[in-house]
Amino acid sequence: ANGCTNVVQKGGVCTKHGANVKRCSGEGCTNVAVQGGVCVRHGAKVKRCSVEDCNNKAVTGGKCVKHGAKIKRCSVEDCNNKAVTGGKCVKHGAKIK
Repeated sequence: ANGCTNVVQKGGVCTKHGANVKRCSGEGCTNVAVQGGVCVRHGAKVKRCSVEDCNNKAVTGGKCVKHGAKIKRCSVEDCNNKAVTGGKCVKHGAKIK
């Protein structure tokens, strides 16, 4: 919807404006289903960092950002935010669908 700043989920709209996202099948749970109809809390598997004793979520190459996973940063000087589209972060003009 026009003027809405929520993150787009499905079909070009956020959940508030009609995006139909699957919910976890766990009893009384309203989280978004990640895998197999359940959220992470109820058993969906999330890949973890391959470094010993690290329990962070793996981003690329089996590692978390702390242990060397490469993520693109915003191209604007002195900005360290994650680039979304066009080499820029949302703050500096990346368009979110």
